[in-house]
Amino acid sequence: MSSAAHRRSTGRSTGVGPTGLLAVSMCLALAGCSSSGQQAAEAMPTMRSPSALPGSADLHLPIEPYLFSEAETAKLSRAGAVLRKACMQRFGLDYAVGPADPPTGPRTFMDRRYGLTDPAEAAVNGYHLGDRDPRTQPVRPPQFSAEQQQVLTGHLPGKTGTDGTSLQVNGVPVPPGGCYDEAKRGLAGSGDLGPSSLAQQTNFRTFKDSMSTAQVTQAFEAWSGCMKNRGYSYADPMESIGDRRFLGDSPTPLELQVATADVTCKQQVDLIGTWFAAEASLQKESIARQQAEFTAALATKTEQLAKADAVLRDR
Repeated sequence: MSSAAHRRSTGRSTGVGPTGLLAVSMCLALAGCSSSGQQAAEAMPTMRSPSALPGSADLHLPIEPYLFSEAETAKLSRAGAVLRKACMQRFGLDYAVGPADPPTGPRTFMDRRYGLTDPAEAAVNGYHLGDRDPRTQPVRPPQFSAEQQQVLTGHLPGKTGTDGTSLQVNGVPVPPGGCYDEAKRGLAGSGDLGPSSLAQQTNFRTFKDSMSTAQVTQAFEAWSGCMKNRGYSYADPMESIGDRRFLGDSPTPLELQVATADVTCKQQVDLIGTWFAAEASLQKESIARQQAEFTAALATKTEQLAKADAVLRDR
C-alpha cells in the first residue's frame, strides 16, 4: 500500500498516531465467523446482498482499546495547552488556549480503514472526505514572538546560554525542553505521550499483513473482477482510492462513478467482512503473544487520561 493511498483512506499521515479508537468489544459475527481465531482467519469471500455490507465505522478491532480515540486525543491536547499556558505565565508571557479546530479526517478509527463502505457517501464525495476533508480546513499555526518560542521550546537559534547555565527569561529559568516538554511530562512523566509504540506498530503491521492473507487476496481478486466488469481496472481498493486522477480538491464525475462501483463490488464479494475477520485474527494473536506489554500500555493510557482529567478539572 502506497503512502498516498494510506493518506486517502485514513486522512492521516502514516507517522501520525491513530485517531478514532473507542474501546469496545470486538464482534466477529459481522464477518460471519465464531469466536474462534482460526475460523476468523479461514473466512472466505462470499456473495452477499448489498444491504449486508458492514460499515467500517461500525466495526471494532482488538487493538482499539490500546490506542486513543479522537475524543481522548482531544482531551490530551486541551490538557497540554492548559499546562503550557500555566508554564508561560511564570515568565509573564501569554499563551492563548483557543477553541479546538473542527474535526477532520475519518469519523472513527475504523472509518475508511478498508476504504469506502457507504454508498451514499461514495455517490456524493467519492474518495474525498466532504466537510471533514483536511483540505477544506487549513491549519493555521499560532504565531509566537521570539521570546515565546524560547520559553516554549527551551532554545532559540542565536540565543542560547553562553556559559553553560540554564536559559532564563525575565529572570526565570526555562525548564528543560521548554514549556512544551514540561506539559508533556505533566501528563506522561518520562514516557511518550499518547499511544504506545507497541500499539501503533501493531496497528500498522496487522493492516499491512492482512492484505497478504489468502482470504483477503482472494477477496481482492473477486473485487477486482467485479470492478473490471464495470469498466475499471484496479488490483485492490487501495489502488482505486490512491488513483492520482482523484487527488484534486474536489471529486470528479469519474471519481464518483468509480467510488460507487467500488462500494457495490465490496458488497458483492463481502470484502469488508473478510478483511476485518483476517485482521482481527492477526491482532488477537499479536496481543496474546505480548499480553503483559499490552496490559502495561493500557495502564499507561488510563493514567495519562486521568492526569488530563485532573488538569482540566482544576483549570
